[in-house]
Amino acid sequence: MTKVLKRLGFVYKMPKKVPAKANEDVQRKFVEETLGPPMRTANDDTPLYFADGTHPSDTAHAALGWIRKGETRELKSNHGRQNININGALSWPGREFVHRQTGRITSAEMILLFEDLQARHPMASAIRVVLDNARYNRSKELTAWFARDYCHIALTHLPAYAPNLNLIERFWWLFKKNTIYNEYFPTCADFKAAVERFFARIEDYRNEIESLIADKFHFIGKFNPQPP
Repeated sequence: MTKVLKRLGFVYKMPKKVPAKANEDVQRKFVEETLGPPMRTANDDTPLYFADGTHPSDTAHAALGWIRKGETRELKSNHGRQNININGALSWPGREFVHRQTGRITSAEMILLFEDLQARHPMASAIRVVLDNARYNRSKELTAWFARDYCHIALTHLPAYAPNLNLIERFWWLFKKNTIYNEYFPTCADFKAAVERFFARIEDYRNEIESLIADKFHFIGKFNPQPP
């Protein structure tokens, strides 16, 4: 059966998990009508950022890797449940990264991130930020802050169940791949040092960042029946 499937063009691979309620048509329309125009016109007067947080935990994260046939590799793990919460924003098309480490990502933390962006672009008429629909991104606290005269942040919320349209998710994958995947850290201090080392040497990954983070999107949610 395996040989037959290979002749028919099938390969054996793990399926990729995606949100069950993802809607491909909604995603395509959002990119065409809402996201595409500001990506094409982003400039110093109207910079564009993609924002989101990540929460790497101090424990082993097994991932794909090359192993010689017949060999078995062990990855040590621990019972650590300590997280580092990182809130970040990635610019387009420059792909420059702004981040903050925080105890929790809340509306107050989002305001601090937005203030960092405004400090980077004091002359901009509008700083456009693409983000998800987390509760802290739609709170009364945030609405009150946006009403202030000095606020130049303009939010664009992603469609529901569409993390694939947030370019910063690709950056977070690159960060984890080069920092914590297939790595064991004896102490929490070692774990935190590895995270800080990545950001201190972020320019070493410039080619990977520019290759991975492009204006081509993968749409999810299309009906894809399994082979018999």
